[in-house]
This record gives sequence, structure tokens and C-alpha cells, in this order.
Amino acid sequence: MTRSSGVAADARIGLLLACLLLAAPALARSPEGWIDQIRTPNNGMPALAATGGGFDAVLAAKGELRLIAGERAVPLACQWEAAPGGGMLAHCTLPGDCPAGAYALEWRNEGGLDTNTRSVFVFDVFPEYYAIAHVSDTHLGKSPAAEEIDHAVFRAVNESGAAFAAVTGDLTEGGEEAQFQAVLRLLDTCVLPTFVCPGNHDRQGLNYERFFGPACYLFWFGKDGFLSYDTKDFSAASELGPQDGLIEAYRRAIKPARWAVGLTHRYEPMQGMRSQLVLFVDDPLDCLLFGHWHRENTAEQRTVPWGTTAITVVPAAIDGKYRIIDVTEKGLRPRPCSEIPPKEGR
Repeated sequence: MTRSSGVAADARIGLLLACLLLAAPALARSPEGWIDQIRTPNNGMPALAATGGGFDAVLAAKGELRLIAGERAVPLACQWEAAPGGGMLAHCTLPGDCPAGAYALEWRNEGGLDTNTRSVFVFDVFPEYYAIAHVSDTHLGKSPAAEEIDHAVFRAVNESGAAFAAVTGDLTEGGEEAQFQAVLRLLDTCVLPTFVCPGNHDRQGLNYERFFGPACYLFWFGKDGFLSYDTKDFSAASELGPQDGLIEAYRRAIKPARWAVGLTHRYEPMQGMRSQLVLFVDDPLDCLLFGHWHRENTAEQRTVPWGTTAITVVPAAIDGKYRIIDVTEKGLRPRPCSEIPPKEGR
């Protein structure tokens, strides 16, 4: 991905809004809503790219790839190789005249057609300073009233001026397929890129992975690197699986970042020590954003117990809460928690 900095975020967000309103309807995913031929990027793990730059996509098979926004179709030049774990990896290059905006990614070959909406966001340049909308604990499926509140929170996020939204887990109440389908509908009301991670309420089988793919990944926004990792199962943050190795590799990959930021559902000091040493001791992240607690962190909970990494907790979206975090020359600066007015869904 090309990384650059420049224009103010408000002009760029306005252009994204305009383009997203013209985005093509979903043709994609399986009938159940699972990711299909296009595994990544998707609307829970979108690709961010600058005009003339590029991004990577993982697909079940080779095919023709295009970006779609309304009547506009942008062909992509791709270099292909086998993807680790199966499928094909496409290194996609954007044409130099590709307009900034939000796009669906379309895959086509003789076997069919697949499209992931809101999966690629193109920028003229990435802003030097910007804001993040932090949302967590939507618990879709809990009740119709809770779902109305979640939608009101996302309407507020759309108007926040943030560059993207981090949605840190407990997306669903019970990890059921129908609840993840409701998550897709909620995400697609957002005009910003939405990066999700799973929470403990999302752990029914492999439903999270079927809808969004990798539960541990990284992305860049301009000069800043973000590492999203999985704590949907308590053991997922321990030495019992492959995630520790991924976390170490991804932490190294974002070492050149101006600010290195972690996204996860929950943090607790007794979780797996190898990853905690990587993230908070050997090469500390600058900030960790998470939810799960359904409350603010106290003054005594501003950093991890054995390091300097700042932690910021956002209360639950089902309680009408979200937070805007400013990314500045001096680091990430969380604003006071925002709350939607009672009439907006309560």
C-alpha cells in the first residue's frame, strides 16, 4: 500500500460520503452471508489505498478484478501467487486516475461473479492527522431495542468526521448466523471504513471467520500501523495456537510506524504472556483500544500494568456509547465518551 500524508480529513471524508452513496448493491457472499470467492478485503476488513498505489486481496481462485462504484468500473492490474493456507493472493495496482472514494471489489471468471461491498477505500492522500471512531459491544441479537441503539450510534459515527471506525468485538449476542447477518447490515450503514475484531460473545464455532475471515490482521493508515488481534476466546491470547506467531510478525511489520496501535476486544493482565511481552514490553505498542468492560477505564487503568502502552476502553454501543480518538503529532488523544441522545433509539 502506498503511504502518504496531506490534505485535511474533512474534505476527504466528504468525497467518501458522496462516492459511497453511489456504491453498487451487494451481489456477493454466500446465501448465508459468508465470505465466498473474495475472502479479503471485505466490509469488516477493508483495503485502504492511495490513488496509483495498490492493495492485496485473497481469493479462492484467480479471476478478473474490478472496483465498482455506481456506474463506474475500475479494472485492476493484478499479479497472482498462491496464498498461504490455500487460495490465491492478488497484488492489485490502482490506475493513476482512479478517483478517491469507497468501492465494492468485484471478482469474475467463468465460474461466476462475487462482489464485496465497502471493501476498498481509495484516497488521494492520507491525512497527517485524523480521528478514529471507536465502537464496541454492539451485541446484535440481544433485542430489537438494542439494535435500534446500535444503528443510532452508527448514524452518529457517520457524522463524526472520523477517518475510519474500529469495531472491537462482541458484535453479536451469541455468535449465531442470523446475528452476524445483522452485523453485515449494520456495517453497511457506515460511510467510513469499518475494521472489526471478534469478542467472547462471537465465538460460536467459526462463524466469525466465515463472515469476516482472519481474526488477526494488520493495516496501515498513512504513517500509522494498526494490529487487530483475537480475544474472543480467553485462550486465543495464550500460547495454545498460531496467533502468537502472527502477533510477533505483525508487530515487526508495523515497527516503522509513527504510531503503533493495537485493536482487540478485551485486555486482562493474566492473558498469554508471550504476546503481552511482544506487544507491551519488548517493543511496546503506543496505544491499545478495546471494549468488553462496558465502562470507562479508571485513572489507575491508563496503561498496561507492566509497561507504557496507553489503554483506552470504550463503553458499550448497546448503551448508546462510542468514542472519538484524535491522532495527533503527540500520539492518540481520546475525547470524552460520546452518547447518543435518548430519542435516537432509546
